[in-house]
Amino acid sequence: MLHGDIPYVDVWDRKPIGLFLIYEFFHLFGPYRIWAYQIGALLSAWATSILCMKMARFIAPKTGAFLTGCLYLLWINGAQGIGGQAPVFYNLLITGAMLAIVTFLDQKQTKSLNRTGILVMALFGIAIQIKPTVVFEGIYAGLVLLWMTYQKTKSWSAILVNAFLWCGIALIPTLCVIGFYAGIGHFHDWWFANVSSIFLKQKTPHDSWKTFWHWIHWAVTITLLLLSIMILRALVIKQKPTKVSLIFITGWAWAAFAGFILFGCFSKHYALPLFAPFFINAAPLWQARMGRLWLIILVLWGGQRNLSEIKQARHMGSARDLKQITRLLSSPGGCVFNFGGPDIILDAVPYCPLTRLPFSAHLNSDTEKTALPVDPDTEMRRILALSPRYIIIGEDRSSNAGLNMSTNAILNERIKSAYKEIYRHKQDDENDNIVIFIKQ
Repeated sequence: MLHGDIPYVDVWDRKPIGLFLIYEFFHLFGPYRIWAYQIGALLSAWATSILCMKMARFIAPKTGAFLTGCLYLLWINGAQGIGGQAPVFYNLLITGAMLAIVTFLDQKQTKSLNRTGILVMALFGIAIQIKPTVVFEGIYAGLVLLWMTYQKTKSWSAILVNAFLWCGIALIPTLCVIGFYAGIGHFHDWWFANVSSIFLKQKTPHDSWKTFWHWIHWAVTITLLLLSIMILRALVIKQKPTKVSLIFITGWAWAAFAGFILFGCFSKHYALPLFAPFFINAAPLWQARMGRLWLIILVLWGGQRNLSEIKQARHMGSARDLKQITRLLSSPGGCVFNFGGPDIILDAVPYCPLTRLPFSAHLNSDTEKTALPVDPDTEMRRILALSPRYIIIGEDRSSNAGLNMSTNAILNERIKSAYKEIYRHKQDDENDNIVIFIKQ
């Protein structure tokens, strides 16, 4: 992008333009870009935890609010948030928007309702261009704002005016992006990546009960986490949830959870948007002995998940491994084609535009094969016809139910006839997670 490539046209993915722009900014730091995005993610997570604490103070004592901020930081790390996942950045916008509503509910100043609505919808509008799934929480916030409009004015005309105004503000960032792509003659590319391709993805296959459980166990964990907080709060907190801010924050948690369930993808990092509303709702538990015990258990559980993520990250590979791979791919230099290996490798070597589908999860995924802008088999043959000097493959592919067997067969045939293995990284005693071949 810094050299003129355009997302969806020259480099394809279905991420919104906001995420592309965030990482384009971090790449301005050149050799320090990894430090830049980690520092950016750290500051965003820290600021979000502060907003969580501030919001929790409306419904809970200081210690409970403080633990809310701590729990947010602990649990995002334990759900693959230790890198720069999109929710680490947009959670700050969403939590800020919800805090604005809670502040208004507490102050009850009619004259600031319009300003609150404008601020909230502007933040959601920006967030949508980082991750569209925030629309569930955005709809909830919008409906609450319209309900507050009715409570303050008793006027249907005021509701209609505010509805058009606030929806229009939320749509401004998206309309600007659409206008840009329409202006350069690539509206179809934007539409396919951001809308059409989402509905063309195949369901994730499961070849055994073990893989199926691996897919859904996080959804079960998240469901039990929310239910434990809500049920325990109802049982041990004697004060009924009549405070309007508590009712609003409770509704936020359920709206976020509905988006998670309806989206239907239960990987760990898809739960990252849930931890702010969940743990803000847990803050009042500090008022009761059983509640305090559960909060402490959640802190310890979150800490254990952190240790597990760190162990897994070290298990997959180290900075030393990456440096070794980078040196190997640079002597001699040449184009690198990545089929299932870590995408960071392509950021560590000189860029070579072999394909507009550089991300490894596209051409090697059975789920993606009907949702790409080109036929994956045709694209695989075109790439291999360019004779990339290096080919990287990922984990053991023999038992991977989600693998695109067609593109895999095309690649295997080419490797056998024209490439030789030069590197193999052992993930454990049974599996390899990186294998590199060089053209003979």
